[in-house]
Amino acid sequence: MCGSLTAHGWLWAVVSILAAGAAGTSFYWADWINGPAVMPQAQNVTFEYGLFRRCNFLEHNATNRAHMILRTDCGRYENFDEIPSIWWRVGTVLDGIGAGLLVLVALTAFFALFLEDVCNNVLAYLAGATQLLAALCLTVTLFIYPLGWDASTLRDEACGVTAGRYKLGRCQLGVAFYIAIG
Repeated sequence: MCGSLTAHGWLWAVVSILAAGAAGTSFYWADWINGPAVMPQAQNVTFEYGLFRRCNFLEHNATNRAHMILRTDCGRYENFDEIPSIWWRVGTVLDGIGAGLLVLVALTAFFALFLEDVCNNVLAYLAGATQLLAALCLTVTLFIYPLGWDASTLRDEACGVTAGRYKLGRCQLGVAFYIAIG
């Protein structure tokens, strides 16, 4: 049985599902910014940094904390405090909240596509307000994320000494950042 949505309702539902997918993908993907390794021991390696994930990164040696080893895989930071910048920590929380809210609305929209009377006027207004709150969280994340580009980790590993707030230095914006904008 088909849901009782109008043509505008169908469009809203489809766009809501796509927006939730894009927000979730950009939240999880590590390629918000990327850049070539600065240090000679990591020639031909591109470092990637996301909100709470990274790919190809330096890690303290477990037996000798003074030495760093190159990890050529992707993973989360070991703990919240290890995220290189306070701005990225705030962005992680805000982006996670925004993506989570969009997923909840997308689930409601999906069910509204196929079930009668899932979406009434009150629920539609509540979903719209939830999407507005999610958009605010995601937008704030996009504006504060570049404040963390001056983190010493980024400068030392990939972006170089010319990197700073809103200046990428040797790095460039990655695919996940563009997905987050979209």
